[in-house]
Amino acid sequence: MDFDMHATKLVVGDVPAAERFYLALGMKLVNRNVGGEREVRQEQSWLSRTGDMAAHVLILTRFLELHAPSRPTYPGEIWLCFRVPDVEATIATVEAEGGKVIRPGEDRPEHAVRAAVVSDPEGHLIELVGPMKEAAA
Repeated sequence: MDFDMHATKLVVGDVPAAERFYLALGMKLVNRNVGGEREVRQEQSWLSRTGDMAAHVLILTRFLELHAPSRPTYPGEIWLCFRVPDVEATIATVEAEGGKVIRPGEDRPEHAVRAAVVSDPEGHLIELVGPMKEAAA
């Protein structure tokens, strides 16, 4: 079977606030919509790195007829993973936008990356990977 990852749907309690956070990280708005019916009626914000459907899409979703999900706890079940040019600069943006640092940046030579774990303001976990500090020096 041939397939491609199209999108990741992240269920949030506040779509506009989540959208502001992910836009601050550099994502671009693709679309906003309200759709579905009955228990799957949803408010959504579609974001991607490129601002179109050519790249993997992060769909921020709030189910209008259901309660918001409980806050994730570390290590959680799912992490978003973003490749970034500078882990520490991205951590600073995360903190400025109401997110938290779970694990600070550290070089991981076994993977040839610098990695950190942060959370968005609703507690969704995000692993940041970028160039190692030693390699950049």
